[in-house]
Amino acid sequence: MNRLLSVFIFFFTLSLSAAAQTQASNSPTPGGMSLAPARFELEMKPGSETTVVVNLDYKAADNLAKPVRIVASLNDWTLNKDGRVEYFPANTRPDSASSWLLYTPGETTVAPGVQHQIRVTVSVPLNATPGDHLAALIIEQRPETLKFAENSRQVIVRYRLASVFYIKVGSLTRQGDFGDLLAEAGDGGFTITPMLKNGGNSVIRPTASIAVLDADGKPVAEVAEAETLPILANSETARPLRIDKELAAGKYTVKYRIDFQDGRPAIVGVTDLVVTAPAPKIASSATPPKKP
Repeated sequence: MNRLLSVFIFFFTLSLSAAAQTQASNSPTPGGMSLAPARFELEMKPGSETTVVVNLDYKAADNLAKPVRIVASLNDWTLNKDGRVEYFPANTRPDSASSWLLYTPGETTVAPGVQHQIRVTVSVPLNATPGDHLAALIIEQRPETLKFAENSRQVIVRYRLASVFYIKVGSLTRQGDFGDLLAEAGDGGFTITPMLKNGGNSVIRPTASIAVLDADGKPVAEVAEAETLPILANSETARPLRIDKELAAGKYTVKYRIDFQDGRPAIVGVTDLVVTAPAPKIASSATPPKKP
């Protein structure tokens, strides 16, 4: 009896945090692929052109150490309101830069232990509007034909990676704004959701910190200042942040301090967090009632 186990593993290397702003990606683990850089931010003028190189590093486990066929393509992308990456067909979004990118090779065979290069030429049209224009170079493994083997299992590992592009054209503006701040208690902790906006035409990468104070003004929970997810041009986010710390029943004050890195002073949002005592459990009788 033929037994076939197909496992498809998709890896998205989309680095959007501060730690991923360097030009080199982390070394891949055995049996993995990586792209470097994972992000390009190119300030360009209308009518200008430049060429960059994306490096593909393929390392395979000993039992999978064979060349694989990869294919490149372009996608549009964005961040949705809760901070998740979404991909779209090329040239379908208003801020798309996909039509500005040409890459080579479009398809090739990569061998383990050898770094492969994909050249990407960016040509900005003369009529390009000011602001950020986005695109993603997608690298994925071409599907192979499965060969059935008697009484055997086959494991197929496929990779899909992305190197994202911000093409920044003309006069760039960044305008962060604080919409609202919500705090809600739950089992084992609480969730804070800041609603943040960017009214400018270029991405901002804020830094933020959190302090939770009790009724006497004493801090009971803190999150040190760190870079948040970026806020794309002309967009808003409301990404929940879960803090796994139980608090005693009572009313607390949450302070969310954010620096939009747009040349203006930091803003502090304040809201209340109400933690209620858990409802008492009612013990059930072990002896069922007698029937009349």
